[in-house]
Amino acid sequence: MRKHLLLLLLLPLSWLTSCSDDEDELRTATVQVTVRNPENYRESLAKETRVTLTNTDNGQSQTVNTDDAAGLGRATFTDVLPGTYTVAATRSLTEQQAQQLTGITRAVVLNASRSGVSVSTGTSPAPVELQLVGSPLGGLVIKEAYYTGSRTPTGGSYFSDQFFEIYNNSTSVIYLDSLCIADVYGSSGQINPTTRPTEFQNDANHTYVSSVWQIPGTGRQHPLQPGQSILIAQDGIDHRAVNSMSTVDLSRADWETYNERPDGADVDAPGVPNLTRLYFTGGFDWLTTVFGPGIIIFKTTNFSQLQQVAIPNSTQPARIKVPNSLILDGFEALRDGNSSSFKRLAPVLDAGFVFATDTYAGESFRRRVETTVGNRRVLKDTNNSGQDFEKLSRPTPKGF
Repeated sequence: MRKHLLLLLLLPLSWLTSCSDDEDELRTATVQVTVRNPENYRESLAKETRVTLTNTDNGQSQTVNTDDAAGLGRATFTDVLPGTYTVAATRSLTEQQAQQLTGITRAVVLNASRSGVSVSTGTSPAPVELQLVGSPLGGLVIKEAYYTGSRTPTGGSYFSDQFFEIYNNSTSVIYLDSLCIADVYGSSGQINPTTRPTEFQNDANHTYVSSVWQIPGTGRQHPLQPGQSILIAQDGIDHRAVNSMSTVDLSRADWETYNERPDGADVDAPGVPNLTRLYFTGGFDWLTTVFGPGIIIFKTTNFSQLQQVAIPNSTQPARIKVPNSLILDGFEALRDGNSSSFKRLAPVLDAGFVFATDTYAGESFRRRVETTVGNRRVLKDTNNSGQDFEKLSRPTPKGF
């Protein structure tokens, strides 16, 4: 009798213990996280990424890495107690890893986070999706420079078909508002016996430019997607209809450099928007030297703050002094291969130069393709025009 009573007394305790174990087991849940690389990366899912799950009530956290054991780009957290959580992911890419994923050799740190992830008793939440973001790799570059001009059927010279193409060589959208393009002051070579290199050649921290044009906008009006480009035309017309020797149609250019004058010498092309003329030292049109221009692109919202510097011993208009820290890219062309002493761009901006066969030869210079990531071409950018650009027998606006 006592033995049966003892069993009856022990039974509820055993039953309670069993129920308590079941409740503890039901209280926890599993949280699954999928981490993706930024758009325009060669791989979608992000491996070797550190993922942290933090309880916002008590600050306790646990960290796992995405790896092949959990599935590529996936992290799994088990035995997660009910509560509200923040999920954060961080991935550091070395230069080599970044080059493999983006085609651009530059180390970068990628991050992503999601707050307010709710975990209920015994119920696993829906899988959490995170997409990493980081600073854009790459940037705006000059893709093609067509400055040589062309001949006419009667042997004359034609330069109105000049254009410059600017390309988004990065992994992210770039807004072009306030972007400036300018031609660098200085001769391209020994044009005549009295020609001398630029007087500002020894200033390694600034670039001196003649005319400056700017894309208008309030900051986010003109997005340029990765792998896309814009054409800036001297005159936004179909030049084939004017000069049969020209191969260039710029009637669909994105912008043109219209130089409004009282005499109307420069014609405003219909259908092509005009850049804002910030400073101009030329004639009736923005003619860059057919012997070989220096071209830079830079951004500023305070152009009036840039210094105007007089040319020593000259009656020409002052030039604009642009800090090299503002310059996004530069292109240098000289008269010939023996004109290196006439370089206008500092080596930090462009360590080399290109040169055409002759003036009005119809030749153009286009940046080489370094690699392809998905459908996005990554253009070669070593800050050396002599290595980055190839000479073409004819221009290829927005072409490859």
